[in-house]
Amino acid sequence: MNKQESSDELNLSTLLFKFGRYWYLFVIIPIVLLAATWLKVQTTSPVYRFHSTLQLADRATPGSRQAQEVLTPSESRNELTSVEDEISVLTSASLVKQALDKLDFEVSYFDVTNSFVNKLGDLRVQEHYQDAGYTVKLDTIAPQVTEVPLYLELRPDGLYHIQGEADKAYLTDMRTGAVLETVDNFTLNEVVRPGQVLRTRYLTLTITPTDSIKGLPEVAKRYFVLNHPQALLGEYQGKLVVEPTERFARVLRLMSKGSVAGKETRFLNTLMETYVLNDLTDKNRKGSKTFEFIESQITKVADSLRRSEAALASFRASRGMVDVGAQSSSGIGKISELENQRAQLLTTRRTYESVLSALRTNSSEEAVSTWASAGVNDPVLDSQLSDLAQLTSQRAGLAVSANDDNPVLQALDSRIQSRRQSLQRSLTGLIRSSDATLADISTRLGTIKTAINQMPENQRQEARLRTQTTLNDQNYNFLMQKRTEAALMLATNVSDKKIVDHAQQSDSAPESPKGKQLYMFAVLAGLMLPAGFLLLRDRTAQTVQSADELKRVTNAPFLGLIADAGRKIRLARMEMPRSAVTESFRTVRVNLQYVAAGPDRRVIGFTSSTSGEGKTFCCTNLAAELALSGRRTILIETDMRKPTVAGYFGFDSRHAGLSSYLNGECTLAEAIQQPDIPNLTILAAGPIPENALELLEMPRMATLIAELRKSYDYVIVDAPPLGLVSEYYILNQYTDVTIFVVRHRYTQRNMLSQVQELAQRQTGNQQVYVLLNGVNFSSTYEYRYKGESAYYTA
Repeated sequence: MNKQESSDELNLSTLLFKFGRYWYLFVIIPIVLLAATWLKVQTTSPVYRFHSTLQLADRATPGSRQAQEVLTPSESRNELTSVEDEISVLTSASLVKQALDKLDFEVSYFDVTNSFVNKLGDLRVQEHYQDAGYTVKLDTIAPQVTEVPLYLELRPDGLYHIQGEADKAYLTDMRTGAVLETVDNFTLNEVVRPGQVLRTRYLTLTITPTDSIKGLPEVAKRYFVLNHPQALLGEYQGKLVVEPTERFARVLRLMSKGSVAGKETRFLNTLMETYVLNDLTDKNRKGSKTFEFIESQITKVADSLRRSEAALASFRASRGMVDVGAQSSSGIGKISELENQRAQLLTTRRTYESVLSALRTNSSEEAVSTWASAGVNDPVLDSQLSDLAQLTSQRAGLAVSANDDNPVLQALDSRIQSRRQSLQRSLTGLIRSSDATLADISTRLGTIKTAINQMPENQRQEARLRTQTTLNDQNYNFLMQKRTEAALMLATNVSDKKIVDHAQQSDSAPESPKGKQLYMFAVLAGLMLPAGFLLLRDRTAQTVQSADELKRVTNAPFLGLIADAGRKIRLARMEMPRSAVTESFRTVRVNLQYVAAGPDRRVIGFTSSTSGEGKTFCCTNLAAELALSGRRTILIETDMRKPTVAGYFGFDSRHAGLSSYLNGECTLAEAIQQPDIPNLTILAAGPIPENALELLEMPRMATLIAELRKSYDYVIVDAPPLGLVSEYYILNQYTDVTIFVVRHRYTQRNMLSQVQELAQRQTGNQQVYVLLNGVNFSSTYEYRYKGESAYYTA
């Protein structure tokens, strides 16, 4: 096995060990999440998905195709319906509102079941549609309080008790959705008979029972809610999805979802029916405009025909003429032909002017309608007007869901304006061309009329009257044919949109909540949350976690580790002789005898970064272990600011000690004390002085260390914390070995930099060692086996 594989295995084992210590989290949290998930599943109404399909045709249906082709320009007949535009129309707020206005969705009915879950509150609520047992009819003219639960109680006497309350309610105009008034602390408590109008300041409605009211089950509560029109519109528009069944397909799938099948299917069906009806209404409106235009033209032409026939008959009667001569037949025919051409050209010119006028007034729809009803055949204008109609239709579809600042809408406006200007230039040119052609026809007519004028006056006048009559008769017959075709179009006109599949439920299983998936997610989350928490805590921990970490952070040699003894233990050898902490002190004592062997290694100083790391505990117990091993040992407490050594041995803290000796208040023999441990001498700090730093700097301190070095095998110096005061830098000149105590999961990592600084200050044979204190073997993977060491001690 290579080093990488071994490291990975160790990391996995360490991870599993850390998780095992907190096994209860991996049990409690999944159970809590499963319980919460179960409550969520039990209290959430199942939501199902529903769908329907709608077909979009490319052209008019066969029943009205012929009439449409007669009255519709060629570019409009061949124009394809944009699928994206139709989707925008189907999902628009205006169409959804039209569909909702046809439905009775303004009131929602609910039951709070007699489930034990509802003992915690109204958690499990079931919505009804037409099976609630009663219906609420609103007076939409009167304002109503919306979005407030109104509880209904069926009293034994047949009356209905209605009550409701809310901290804030909104009085709404049900026709527009506008909020008329905000009602604070709204309350309602009324009794009404079935079918009787309940009229209050905030409500005007009638409650009528249905046939199913006798078979209603017992429930905890019944209530209904008056839906705000805008909120209802937003709800159904938000959950409506329309998309093609396939790419480039012209069949759309409409999808919605909800808890009540009846409401969702009725909404989709009504939406499709409204969409188809609007399309048919739009087609009929265009056909009606065309029919009205033809009717007005027929009236004018019929009047002109009657006048021309009457004038011809009167002329013949007054002059006694029966027939014109064959000599004038040729001239009359030419005049008739030219007059017919001029009349058609004048009609075309008037059409050009009408379309041009409509374009100049920014009425694109009127321009297209005028051109379509005129029946003029001009491929160039047909194409340009087709583009303008298509752009206008796209803008109308986009304007439903976009405002004027929309970049796409602005781009369409720019293209429409450009197309309109191009059409104006084309129409201006066509009018000039028509004027030139009319001038030419007038010249030719003048020439022929001059020739006819040379005929007898009676024949000339008769030919003129007959020409007018023939022209009016042709126009009248043409318009009559167009009126018949327009009437046929209106009679056979149908929408080219068709409902393929009515709304139905997509799947028997609810879309949400999905119980199995939620339970599985709860279990996974219950396992991942504590695992993530433990990993995050381990990664973000700022304290020393292991000896390996010490070795990575500092170059100081590692002396050993001390097991966690708890806060109440003082002398582990005496109180816990067969414990892991006692055995760990034995191990450190052996290690120390190797690194502190020889006469120049007798003075050992103990320090730490801050208070609470167990420095005094370690040096006291280690001094006891050295003494019990037969070494004459003296423990000097130089931490005179916060002395604690006397308490370890049950001495009086007021007894003379180091401070008294350095002040010259007593002799060394009077300052030292003998505990019950053989070979161990204690020089406690004594009374707390005001000048601890100055006392340690006195020559008397140096003389004391020199004398003790000669008299004892080991001199243990309990120094103040290095990170709090500076006394140890004075004491460092007397010590041969410095032991820096680090507490497991207590000492901050950034404090370890002091070890490096202390090591750099050492001179000669001085050496700094690191001692890890307070290690809980049972909670640390690296040292878990050491927890059994107490069973192998004598």
